[in-house]
Amino acid sequence: MRIKTVQFLLFISTLAFSQTNEKISLEWKISKNDTLKYQTTMNAIKVESEVSNKNDSTSIFSGKDFEKIRESLSEINSAMKYQTNLFVNKKDEKQIDIEMLMLNDEKDNSAEKLKEMMSQLNVENQQKGKKKKSKDKIDEIEKDSLNFKNLFKGLVGLNGNVVLRGRITNGGEIISTYYKNSQKNLISILFELPNREVEIGEKWKLNLSLIEMDQNFVCDSLSKENSVYIEQIIEKDGDKIAIIKYNISEYVNGDFSNPMGGIFGMETNKKTFMKISHIATGYFSILKGKWINYEGIMETESNISLFGGKSKTEFKLIE
Repeated sequence: MRIKTVQFLLFISTLAFSQTNEKISLEWKISKNDTLKYQTTMNAIKVESEVSNKNDSTSIFSGKDFEKIRESLSEINSAMKYQTNLFVNKKDEKQIDIEMLMLNDEKDNSAEKLKEMMSQLNVENQQKGKKKKSKDKIDEIEKDSLNFKNLFKGLVGLNGNVVLRGRITNGGEIISTYYKNSQKNLISILFELPNREVEIGEKWKLNLSLIEMDQNFVCDSLSKENSVYIEQIIEKDGDKIAIIKYNISEYVNGDFSNPMGGIFGMETNKKTFMKISHIATGYFSILKGKWINYEGIMETESNISLFGGKSKTEFKLIE
């Protein structure tokens, strides 16, 4: 009985070891005339402003103004609905094109409607006084948020509702490095694959940089974590699914020396910091070559004027 028990334990150990050292190939598998469609969620689920509400005579905005702007932008972002399409490139079957569309519920997105909207906004701006109290400015922000949302929809409508484009190889390597960094980052966290065979637990890095500063920032310290790995392989309904974990984190701290910062409510004698992290779990079908499910949370924390405070954004891909 003891011999059988030992043999069983050795069998389980050997099975686990063989799975750990198995080379796994993650590839997008899309038929030439097919389009892989994902309902895409990018919702701001939490916003906490840390901007001071005290009045500053040197600032054109108060802390309350900044907070209201942040809330309005967050509400606009959360109300948007998107669909991401992946399809084979017409010139090269080894490349995958990516288009993210805003699902616009407006029936008329013509240039004439946009022109009319712009004209209306111009008239409203001319009627506003040059000097406004803080409460008046907040009321204006609330009133204009709907106009801004409609304006954004109108502009996107002129481009066929496309808000994001990218291109990757079948192996998940980003080819479209020419797009601006924010768009490239989004393609990376949602669709990039290691572009090589990997073992369970073997880490690879994404081609991204979440934090961007300009020449006015002088860095004192920074840290960076960029790791993605397959946690395990499961079999379900005849399919082999790789459970993939994402752990992305970036942090910088230093001095922001822009002399105009005080006008926008920044404390010029205070250290500036920013931290962004992205934690996600994805279920990728090895046999079908696509996401079965992807869910992640991106957290941002900073003390940079308008962007100061904490926020969380929820990412989801559902076929």
